Amino acid sequence: MPKFISERDVRFFKHIARELVDDVVQTAIVLYKVNLTDTRINLYGEAVDKTWHKGVEMYVLIDKDPGTTEYEGFGPEQSQTITFKFDRFACEEKNLYPEIGDVIYFDSTYYEVNYTYEVQYSGGQPVNNFSIVVNAFLANRSTLGIEERVN
Repeated sequence: MPKFISERDVRFFKHIARELVDDVVQTAIVLYKVNLTDTRINLYGEAVDKTWHKGVEMYVLIDKDPGTTEYEGFGPEQSQTITFKFDRFACEEKNLYPEIGDVIYFDSTYYEVNYTYEVQYSGGQPVNNFSIVVNAFLANRSTLGIEERVN
C-alpha cells in the first residue's frame, strides 16, 4: 500500500467496508456499556453489581474460537474467546466505542470485553484507521444482571 493516500481513497475504502459489513455480512451484535454513574464501586475500585446502559445494535465481523469445557469440582465450566471487528467510522457516528468491561450480546450469549486495539492503518497513517478490534471472553449470564430474572 502506498505511503500517501488521498482523502478520496479513504472515502472509497470507508464506503466499501461499510457496504460489506452492513449489507453483505450483516452480523449484528448488541453492545452494552457500563453505566459508570449508577455503578457502585467498593474500596478497591471494584464493582460487584454493575449497571448497564441500554444496548445498541451494531454490525461487525467476527472470529469465534471453538469453546472448551472443563469438568472439575461442581460441574462443567465452559470457556470461549471471540474477536469482534468494529467499523471505526460507525462507532464515531454513534459516538459509541467498545471498552474493557463492556458486554457484547451475540448468538444468544454474552461476552465481556477484555482487550481492544486498532491495527488497520492505511498508508501507514494512524488517522486512516478503519477498525477497532475487540477480544472478549464468555461471560457468566447470571452475574451480569443485564436480563431480568423470572421467578
